[in-house]
Amino acid sequence: MTEAEKIARILLAEPKWRVVCHVKPDGDTLGCGSALVSAGKKLGRDVIWGGVDPLPPLYAFLPHSGEYRTDASASDGGRCVIAVDVSARDRGVPGLEPRISIDHHESNERFGAEVNWIDPQAAATGEMIYEVILALGCAIDTDIAEALYVSIATDCGWFRFSNTTADTMRVAAELIRAGAVPVKMDERLHFNDTPAKLRLWGRCMARVETVGARAALSWITRDDFRETGALESDTEGLINMLTHIKGADVTVMISEVKDCLRCSVRSRGPVSAQAIAAKWNGGGHRYAAGCKIYLPLEEGLKALEEELSRV
Repeated sequence: MTEAEKIARILLAEPKWRVVCHVKPDGDTLGCGSALVSAGKKLGRDVIWGGVDPLPPLYAFLPHSGEYRTDASASDGGRCVIAVDVSARDRGVPGLEPRISIDHHESNERFGAEVNWIDPQAAATGEMIYEVILALGCAIDTDIAEALYVSIATDCGWFRFSNTTADTMRVAAELIRAGAVPVKMDERLHFNDTPAKLRLWGRCMARVETVGARAALSWITRDDFRETGALESDTEGLINMLTHIKGADVTVMISEVKDCLRCSVRSRGPVSAQAIAAKWNGGGHRYAAGCKIYLPLEEGLKALEEELSRV
């Protein structure tokens, strides 16, 4: 029995599900959650979904986005809890014990009470949710196809990143056959920026610094968010722009938020992004990782510059 089949057997025995997305939700976790809600409802299940942080406006087009709950309750309420694309306990709902954890991060803490399906070879958790939905015996309709296409495409850089595999393309092709329209998804996610977001990105670009011969970093301050009117969620995708810097094998983008510095790390070479993030108890993949640094901005920048100077 495959992991997807094990998970399907558990879910089919449960009338009520709760799908949990990670903090600062991105396209992968949200696409997975939306698809599972659609599948569950088609199967007659009572399904709720959400996470600690709100759903970013960019993803408001996803099916069931209006039902997304900003919920920090640690009670399962008698529901079968499924964590999707959540790599650590503190990235889900603190204190909540998921029965099932489905994720593609190598650094996953395997905190699912019954099943932990962790596949670092998957480009996105959406690839895995696709297999779960098939194992549930649920037909892939347009709502599910669009949600999973968003999940996969956003996490592999629209099939440009090195994590893209033949399986990634196979699943994407099946989703297109089921009703996902790539140009429609591209327009919704790439031609929907606000002036505030572009002003924020401009400030980040203006600060880009190279560190040593093979690294680069930039940052956004709390004042930047306030003065531009941008949202914290408007930083999604910004780190990918920094990877365009010539000669930069490693890039880091720092976002100063209320209680910490949120850092996104990317690698295009032999240096592991995950290893850098792990210095501050972060996690992720070899080529994409993140962490939180609990230091003032100036001290955090200095610490990162010291670390990157050794790359």
